Amino acid sequence: MIAVLIITALFVVICIYLFFKTEKLQRTLTIINREMAKAQKDNDILSKSIAIVAGNTEESVKNRLQRLLDNTQCQNTAGVLTLSKPFFNNYSFIFKACLKKKEVLHSSTKKCFSSKGNDVYQNFIDSVIKNDPQILRLWNTNNFIGFISLVEALLVKYEEKSNNA
Repeated sequence: MIAVLIITALFVVICIYLFFKTEKLQRTLTIINREMAKAQKDNDILSKSIAIVAGNTEESVKNRLQRLLDNTQCQNTAGVLTLSKPFFNNYSFIFKACLKKKEVLHSSTKKCFSSKGNDVYQNFIDSVIKNDPQILRLWNTNNFIGFISLVEALLVKYEEKSNNA
């Protein structure tokens, strides 16, 4: 009889212990779920913000490019800028692609030129990228930071050429 009481008491104590342990785990799980929901909301806000920044920067780049095309008197520079138009016009697409994955600058740029033909992409590489060692170095980084720096370097290079002419 005493053995049955000891086993029953032990069973009750174990059940009470597991009950409180379960409650604690459930509270922890609730806290984690709240934190995950907040993190997801923050992630959505950041994603939308980045998309807005990419769009605004693309508009700025397009405006700078158009100003350069309007002010450029040198036919060679105007031709290079016209050749570079698909690269600059798809700034937002390349921006987002480079943010999502590493080493996609080259492939994203090639996609932007695909509607113009493969030879246009190769002409862009040969006449715009490979002519300047700094531009080539930025191109070869093949990442997000390299892309942003590349666009700025190209625009500054041709703005300086336009101002010197």
